[in-house]
Amino acid sequence: VAVIYSHSHYANGTSALVGDGRGARIIGHPRVNANMASGGSGSLYPETAPLQISRTLQQFNHFSPENGPDAPPGAKLAFGRSGFLPVDTPVSDGERMTIAGVEMQFFTRYGSDTDDCLTVHLPATGIVLNNIFWPWLPNIYTLRASLFRDPREWRDGLKVIRDLGPKALVNTHARTVKGEAECAEALDAVIDGLSAILDQTLRGILRGLGPDDLRSFVRLPRHLADHPFLAEIYGEISHFGPYLFNAALGWFDGDAATINPLPPIEQAGRLVDAMGGAASVFARAQEAFEKKELAWAAQLVGYLYRLDPMNAKARKLKADVLQQMGRVTPAHTIRSWYVAQARALRGEATIPRLTFANTRVLALAPPAESMEQYRVRIDPEAAGDMDMIVALQITDRGSRHAWHLRRGVVEFNADVEKCRRAPEAEIETDFDNWLRFFSCRRALDEFLDKASAVRGENARAFFAAFDFYDPTDSLIVPR
Repeated sequence: VAVIYSHSHYANGTSALVGDGRGARIIGHPRVNANMASGGSGSLYPETAPLQISRTLQQFNHFSPENGPDAPPGAKLAFGRSGFLPVDTPVSDGERMTIAGVEMQFFTRYGSDTDDCLTVHLPATGIVLNNIFWPWLPNIYTLRASLFRDPREWRDGLKVIRDLGPKALVNTHARTVKGEAECAEALDAVIDGLSAILDQTLRGILRGLGPDDLRSFVRLPRHLADHPFLAEIYGEISHFGPYLFNAALGWFDGDAATINPLPPIEQAGRLVDAMGGAASVFARAQEAFEKKELAWAAQLVGYLYRLDPMNAKARKLKADVLQQMGRVTPAHTIRSWYVAQARALRGEATIPRLTFANTRVLALAPPAESMEQYRVRIDPEAAGDMDMIVALQITDRGSRHAWHLRRGVVEFNADVEKCRRAPEAEIETDFDNWLRFFSCRRALDEFLDKASAVRGENARAFFAAFDFYDPTDSLIVPR
């Protein structure tokens, strides 16, 4: 018996199939375990994973109502206990294996929405199992954020499948495509769609277009725009151009006037004044909403909301605008964002800014990873002139690492013996206690009560200089 992971997004139900996994091989891409340990969202900087998990909940209808016109049209994400079992049989690109008498060839070089996709070819039947062919426009950019999705990688992964001459595509997301000719036609369409989006983005950049200009410039040729496997029902093409521009050139659009803009709240204040004050801007936003000029209405009321996020009239109008935008977008993930924040503005949902992976998943990574990530939470003002080395022993993992706080900046030291001096304070505790504190499920006093001091008495002052994210206060939409 074996379990094969297509990618890390759908790896949490394994124990429901094979219990504790004894006697079963767990096959997957070599990156699956590390990605799951970081929360499974795919992060350039692992420190942002809790924010990305919260964004994922907004994207997949976690905050949508069960019924009515704003109910989920697509997948709804809910949290439960993870049934993930780590990969114990990682495979390499081109590797062959026979499982239950079936010969399989694995391909790991290319991915789609993750960097741990596994494509499986069954040579005897011409079947290809994959997470690269989707039933809609490939979502090159996801609003929840992830590692960079290079359309060339996605396109070339489809070419690998096409070169196998499949007779059937068994897809993670899409219905099975049957027939050699049907598979070839479908693959060609999506390959061409990805090429068109990338090439037209680069063409626009060479013509001097900036990120916002590309939103309306990049379009598919009509025959591709009408293709069922390129429908904008998951993501929108208008989001891809700015994303690729940023990957190619960074945030600067080339206009020297935008190099050092005013801070957003100051921009909002000056624009509101320039348009005649808050009442005038509100009236203009209301008028735009009534005319169904939704993007303009959202922009106008956004200025008022930025200046006073608790203003009842601005909150209501912004909620109304977002709700209507959600009802007209063709993409169900985009709709979910609109619905979530509209409901939060009305007090019908509470959206945490950060959602940490559960401690069982966090424990897949060694203690050094979460300890190093912890450094970014230092508050320089709270730290002041403090210069202090603190060591932490994780007793049930046999690990001992340290932080050196130097006047508002923290350096993580994996090897305590390489610190420039002996730690001024050291505590020891089990991994679960540390992870509960790290993930803001346990307050500082309780964390220290469950830990033991090895040396020094200043550990509390050290940890008190770091941010602690109270889930009742750290919200996307303030209450």
